[in-house]
Amino acid sequence: MLQRVSIILCLIVLFSCGKDTFQSKPQLTLKDVSSTIVPPNGGLIINMRLTDKEGDFLDTIWVKKVTTRCPTSNFADSLLYRIPGDVPKTKNFDGDVTVTFTYAFELQPRCTQPDTAVFSFWMKDEKGNISDTARTPQIIILRP
Repeated sequence: MLQRVSIILCLIVLFSCGKDTFQSKPQLTLKDVSSTIVPPNGGLIINMRLTDKEGDFLDTIWVKKVTTRCPTSNFADSLLYRIPGDVPKTKNFDGDVTVTFTYAFELQPRCTQPDTAVFSFWMKDEKGNISDTARTPQIIILRP
């Protein structure tokens, strides 16, 4: 009896591992960030994974920056963050997305002290499905 249960559990694990993980709504997941501490004049690179069952994701990546000490540094934008038009949109799309922030434009605190920020990212597809939100860990942004 115990062997039969073990075999059934192994079969369940094998079949669940082979299951198609692509969903109709785009899936945007954080892979890594270049650093959790950004010095003055430094930059920040955020790598994410994008999957989409139909491959009908739109080219716009929405980005929101929320800080803990300096609300004037916060923003939500989509105009500057786009997936290039030459990226092939195929069924079961699986690719990497890299977003680069510069210190002078997106990162520098607009207050007199260092700040801590979290960046959130999401996307839509042609049917209006919205991805889950990918969030960075807290990023400490130093002042000059």
